[in-house]
Amino acid sequence: MNGIGERIRELRKKRGLTLQELGERIGLSSSYLSQVENSRANVTLETLQAIAFELSVHVVDLFPVDDITQVSIMRSSDRRSYRFKDVGTEHLLFGSNRTALQVAVIELPVGATYPVADSHPGDEFTYVLVGKLCIRLGEDLRYELDTGDIIYYRSTLPHRWENPGPEPVRFMVVNTPASF
Repeated sequence: MNGIGERIRELRKKRGLTLQELGERIGLSSSYLSQVENSRANVTLETLQAIAFELSVHVVDLFPVDDITQVSIMRSSDRRSYRFKDVGTEHLLFGSNRTALQVAVIELPVGATYPVADSHPGDEFTYVLVGKLCIRLGEDLRYELDTGDIIYYRSTLPHRWENPGPEPVRFMVVNTPASF
């Protein structure tokens, strides 16, 4: 979480918002947001998404920006991970405000369901690395995927993931443009 709090503070001030104003918009106390900005509190992905939405940026834009180059490498030791309200873990592999492509690896334990259907502009594909994955698209579409299966869909379709299998599932999600 190094640097995220500083970046949030920078973007909040750039938009002329006080801690109290930002807190009221996202339903959090100004004291908690102050702790986040000073790297004294942990923050969930959902909270980062709410903050990013109110600051009119993508979640990945809350991370400090390195020098812009034509080639980017993220070492496994530098990879960041987030929890989805105790449902699973997302490992951010690559994504920044300098690219339209975003890649993440997500792990869901047995029986877990991504809590809320998500939709956003763009294209997305999901590649199952290990296990079984159920993906729900829109109201009626349901697809069961096994290790090695890939599904492509328009990200504007509300989508969410479930693990119906007997083991944890690990899958890669690639979307463009970057959405979080």
